[in-house]
This record gives sequence, C-alpha cells and structure tokens, in this order.
Amino acid sequence: MTTDLRVVKTKETIKRGFLACIDKQYFSKLTIAEITKEMQINKSTFYNYYEDKYDLRSKLIDSALESFSNSIDVSYLKLTPSKIQNYEQKLPTALLPLFKQRKVFMTLWSPKLESNVFEQMENIFVKKFLEALYTTNPGENNTPYQELQARLFAASAMQVIKWWFEVSPTTPVAEVSKIIADCLASGTFVAFNSPTRQDD
Repeated sequence: MTTDLRVVKTKETIKRGFLACIDKQYFSKLTIAEITKEMQINKSTFYNYYEDKYDLRSKLIDSALESFSNSIDVSYLKLTPSKIQNYEQKLPTALLPLFKQRKVFMTLWSPKLESNVFEQMENIFVKKFLEALYTTNPGENNTPYQELQARLFAASAMQVIKWWFEVSPTTPVAEVSKIIADCLASGTFVAFNSPTRQDD
C-alpha cells in the first residue's frame, strides 16, 4: 500500500499550523477556526484527519515521543567508566535527529501547549534506562538506587538537551555529546558503581 503524498502534505501543513498557533497562545484558548486559518485550509479538511484539537494535540505528542524513544541510546550501561569515550563518539548519531526537530520539541515543551511533554520524555528515558539495565544484568533485583540512577541521568541528559535547544543551538553536537558523557562519567558511574554502593 503506497502512501498518498497529498495526505502526508496536508497532515504536515496541519501540524505546522497548529504549532504556529501554540507559539502565539495557550491551547485552551485556541479554536478550530484559528487553527484552520493559520493552516489556510477549511474546517472540513481538518476534520477529515482529526476529531478535534485534542485529538490533534494527542497524535502530535505521541508521534514526537515515539521519535524521541527511538533515538535514545542506553548502550553506555554495558560500558566501564574508562570506555565512556566510546559512548560519547556514538551520541551524535542519536542527538542529530532530535536537533532537526528542535523547534517542534521547543513548542511541545512550552507551557502554552498545556501538556507535560518534557516530563513524559524524561519518563521514557527512565523506562528505557531500567529496561536496558535489567537486560544487561538479568536476574538482578530492582533496587531503589537503580531507579535513582535512572532518574538522575535522565534528568541530567534532558536538561543538557533543553539547554542546547533553547539557549545554545550553535553548540556543536560533539560538544553536547561530551557534556552528556562527562555528566555520566563523573556523576552516575561514580555514585552508583563504587564498591560501597555495590555492597548495598
């Protein structure tokens, strides 16, 4: 089954128009008329694809979160602290696709969208971290420290990405990768791979 390019183009137009509207005002105050005016389409075209603005927001967020989830690389869990440099070298491959969607993510993080997308991204990171940890160490019981390790690194990495997108978008991806890898090497690996912590 081939994809109808007209459908793809129309959905992309709707997406861009919706995000442009969110940049201007809060979601709760946004009307379908304003959305379709921004998109330069009629209401019937909009309703061919979405039930209402809530359906549009939900599907747009789901798509962005799926893209984010697919880009997360937690292979560092199999590395020793001395080999974190290998992880740093792989990170740009995961980060660049996210940067290409930078403006979309920044709008999705905006309070005007009235949704907790940034928090949902952090939670996805935590879940992937824990899943990979259990795969790396099968049979190992879940501990509060593993949960803490996952949350700390997810929060750290997400804040670096947010800073990169919002404050310093001209920072080279290699430098961003180094910052994340350094946070990992000096933070969670030190705190959670020490002999005293392993004995807990």
